[in-house]
Amino acid sequence: MNLSPVENYLEAIRFGSPEYIPRGNEEIFHNVHIRGTFSYDEWVDNWGIRWKTEIPQTAPFPIESPLPDITKLHEYELPNPDSFFDDINDEITKIKQAKAEGKLIISGLTYFIFERAWAIMGMDNFFMAMLDEPDLVRELLHKIAVYNKRFFDNMMEIGVDAVSFSEDLGTQRALMFSPAHFYDFFLPEYIFAFENVLKEEKMVVFHSCGRIDEVIQGFSDIKVTVLNPIQARANDLEKIKKITFGKTALSGGVDSHLLMVGTTKEVQKETARVIEILKPGGGYICEPDQGFPNYPPENIEAMYKTATELGRY
Repeated sequence: MNLSPVENYLEAIRFGSPEYIPRGNEEIFHNVHIRGTFSYDEWVDNWGIRWKTEIPQTAPFPIESPLPDITKLHEYELPNPDSFFDDINDEITKIKQAKAEGKLIISGLTYFIFERAWAIMGMDNFFMAMLDEPDLVRELLHKIAVYNKRFFDNMMEIGVDAVSFSEDLGTQRALMFSPAHFYDFFLPEYIFAFENVLKEEKMVVFHSCGRIDEVIQGFSDIKVTVLNPIQARANDLEKIKKITFGKTALSGGVDSHLLMVGTTKEVQKETARVIEILKPGGGYICEPDQGFPNYPPENIEAMYKTATELGRY
C-alpha cells in the first residue's frame, strides 16, 4: 500500500491498518511555538510563576508561586489566553510551509491543569488545599480548564492537527494523589477542556510521566488520542495495552534509563520486548519513555533499528 509516514502514523493511532510501527525519529510533525508560553531561561510567566532551568536543555521548574493561599483565589487574575495570539504572523507562515510539506501541526502547552494548579500554589499548598478547601480547588481547576479550552480554540483557528501539553500525574511508584481524587477533581476538567478539540476531530496528545496505570481507563474513556511516554519501569505495559487497545494509542515505552547507561545489545533486547507487548493491533509509536538531550547516539540508533526490523505489520 506504500503509506507515507504521516498516513502510517494516522493509521496506527486510529487502530487502522498501518504498515509498520511509527517511530519517534520520523520527522512528521511541526511544533507550534507561541511566544510567552515557555522559556528555558529564569523568568516570570504571565501567570506570575517564576521559573528556573537547573540543567541546560531541560525543562525549567517553578521556584516561586503567586497564590500560596487558596482562600485568596478571588484576588488572583489568570492571564488572557487570547493575548498570546496577537502577533503570530511568523508562526502562521511556518505552519503553512509545514502543511505544504505534508507535516502534521501540533501545539505545545507547558503545564496543563494539575501541573498548572500546583505551580500557581506550590505543590505542598495545593495538596493541602485539596483536603482543606476542596470547593475552592475545584474552582481554581475549572478556571484553568477554561483558559486551556480557549487556548486550544485559538490553536485550532491557526490550523493545528493536534494539541499537546505536559501533565505529570505520577511518581515512579504511584499517582501523586488517589484515583478517587483523579476522577473527582481532574477528569471532569479534562472532559471540558478537550470538548472542542475532539468535536473538531483533532488529536489530543496527553503527556504524563510516572505510574498512571491505575487511571488509564479514564484516559480511554474520555477519548485521549495518544498517551505518552508510558514509563517502562513505572507501569505495567501489558495492563495498559489491554485497557487502551482500540481507544487510545501509546507512545514511548522504551526504558530511558537503559537507553542512557545500557549496551546496544541490552537496548535491542528491551526494544524487542516492548514491541512484542505494544505492537499487536496497532496503536503504538516506538520512542524513548523520556526525552533527554544526551542519549548515547548508538543506543538511539539501536532502538530505532530494532523497531524498523521488528515493526512491520
